[in-house]
Amino acid sequence: MSTLLAELTRRPDCADVMRALILLADHLDQHGSPIDYTRRRALFTTRACFVAPKDWQHLQRRLRSTRTPDIAHAQRWIFHTLTGSPPHLAHPDIAPATPAQRQQYKRFRWRILPAEAELLAHTARTILDEHGIDEPVQWTPTLSSADMRRLQLPGPDPGSITAAQLHRTVSADDFSIAHVAQALSTTTAHAIYLLSQHPVDWSPPRFRHTQQTATRVGQWRIWYEQDHLSLQDIADHEGTSLATVRLALLKNDVPLRPAGSYPDRPRRR
Repeated sequence: MSTLLAELTRRPDCADVMRALILLADHLDQHGSPIDYTRRRALFTTRACFVAPKDWQHLQRRLRSTRTPDIAHAQRWIFHTLTGSPPHLAHPDIAPATPAQRQQYKRFRWRILPAEAELLAHTARTILDEHGIDEPVQWTPTLSSADMRRLQLPGPDPGSITAAQLHRTVSADDFSIAHVAQALSTTTAHAIYLLSQHPVDWSPPRFRHTQQTATRVGQWRIWYEQDHLSLQDIADHEGTSLATVRLALLKNDVPLRPAGSYPDRPRRR
C-alpha cells in the first residue's frame, strides 16, 4: 500500500485518485465498517479448507462436461471473500505459489458460473454463522455522489454497465474477454470486473438448462418437503418438465413420496 501511495503522489495525472482514497478513508473513519476484518483474518488465515470437496465435485458433475476448475480456486475464492486478503496470504495448502496459479485464479473469478458463485457465497455465509459472526459476507461503502462527480478518475465508471447489459452481451459460442469488452465498448479490465461481480452463464446451450436446475433445486426441495407440492405442481410453476424436477430431486437425495400422497391438498396457484 505504501508503494502504491508513493506512486500516486509522484504522478500528476493521479491527483484525483489520491483524493478518492482520502474520501474513502474519511468515510471509514466517520462511519466505520460493519465487517471486522481483523477478526476474520485471525480466524481464517490458518484454515486450509472452506468448501467440502464432495460438495464442489457434486456441483461440477451437474454443470460441466469438460475439465472442472481446481477446487483450490474455490477455497481461495472463499478465503479472499471472507478476509479481503489476497489469496497468496492464505494457508500454504491453498495459496497460489506461482505466477501461473495466480493468473489461473484471476481467470476463475471472472469465468465463474452463477451456480458456482451461489454455492461459494452460501458456504461463506454458513462459515460466518458457525462462528456466530452476524456480519454481511461482503460490503461496499457508499461515497457521496456529489464528491465523486467532481473527480476526474481514469478508466470507465465501474457501474456504467448494468448486469442485464452484460448478460445480454455474453455469448457461449464466442466467450472471450476481448469480445465482451468490444461489444460493451469498454476495456478488458472493466469487463473482467463486471464478470467477477455478476457471473454469467457462458456454458454451451445444452448445459444451461442443467445449471438453471442446479440453482433452483434447493427451492424445489422446500416446496416438495415443506409445502407438500407435487412434482407436477413444481414443474408447472417453474415452466419445466416433470422428469426434470423428478431427476433433480433424486440427484439431491430427496426421497420421493408415492403418487397421490396428498389427494385433498389444493393445487398451488
